[in-house]
Amino acid sequence: MNPQNPHDPPDPHDLEHRLRAALHMESARINPRERRTEILAMTRQTRQETKSAQPRRRWLIPAAAAASVALIGAAVWGVSNAGGSQPLTPAATATSTPAPTTAPTAALPAVPPSRSAPSGSPSATSNGKLGGATSQVALVSLPAYFVGANMPAGNTFGLYREFVRTAVPAGATQARKARAAVAIAMSAAPFTTTTPFLKPWTGTSVTNVTISPGRITITLSGPGAPGLTAAQTRLAVQQLVWTAQAAVGQGNIPVKFLVTNGTVKLFGTYPTSQTYNRPPAALQYEVLAPIWVTSPVQNQVFPAGPVVAAGQSCAFEGTTAWQLKKGGAVAKSGSTLASSGCPTRGTWQVKLGALGTGSYTFRMYEVSMKDGTVIAEVSRPFTVR
Repeated sequence: MNPQNPHDPPDPHDLEHRLRAALHMESARINPRERRTEILAMTRQTRQETKSAQPRRRWLIPAAAAASVALIGAAVWGVSNAGGSQPLTPAATATSTPAPTTAPTAALPAVPPSRSAPSGSPSATSNGKLGGATSQVALVSLPAYFVGANMPAGNTFGLYREFVRTAVPAGATQARKARAAVAIAMSAAPFTTTTPFLKPWTGTSVTNVTISPGRITITLSGPGAPGLTAAQTRLAVQQLVWTAQAAVGQGNIPVKFLVTNGTVKLFGTYPTSQTYNRPPAALQYEVLAPIWVTSPVQNQVFPAGPVVAAGQSCAFEGTTAWQLKKGGAVAKSGSTLASSGCPTRGTWQVKLGALGTGSYTFRMYEVSMKDGTVIAEVSRPFTVR
């Protein structure tokens, strides 16, 4: 073989030959032997030493156990020379139990209309005598819709939602609660002296409310009061539809009306032979009042400190203005932007800051972009103590 020039690249065949020879010599020196028994003995000894170790050295236990497992695994692999991963057991998948559906509620016998509880009454169950018998009475907060002007002395109207604390029998069904809510909406109680809500159902009472799959049935004693405009009677029907659906709490279930005296049309216009429902979301601005103030509620009492006003609106580009009055004078004012503009109804919030003790009025209103006049307005008196 000719000597290789040091400037020439190495011969790959010669390099491979020398590597094979070196590996062969090194492997010949290895004398494999069975060490499983020895390693297991070492593991037992390690466990005994671990048990007798002082408490301050307990942190070594996991490390020793992990090392032993690693040694055993390495020994088994070396003796059997078998590799490969073990299949993993899939984790159990949690399943949810479907919520029980609400069973249809049977018709209830006629009882006197519910009484509105004072706004400051606690939510509790108490004993009371009704008709000479002792029964359990619960105070619950029921949603009710009212027909009101969109601004003081205005000639346009919409529905306002209020939550009214009302006495009902303890454990009352949804149908019984719906009946109480409808009675509140029809009487406009307790807002007859504080808010100028209309009373389109004067002379008419609710005698029953039943719930069946896919329908709420409201039984009335009469067809409604005379002398109202077409817009007002339309809102009066919607008033009872929205109230019953909200009190039942099962979505927009169609509502059917029955009149005990045999009248077949409400207000002489709306047939009792058909069902009624809320308009679609895109058209609800035609029914609901443009501005709601959900906090503060009428005559609410706050502790001294930060007060936040909140509500809903359907205003041009979602913009409304507000004022905070104290003693008849404007203490603060500004404007706010709702989460969306009309025709989509949005929510808004106004941080009034820390307020001292006293009587206040929060006013929210919308100004016409055309001529700057006020086109919608709501005011809420409240107190800070």
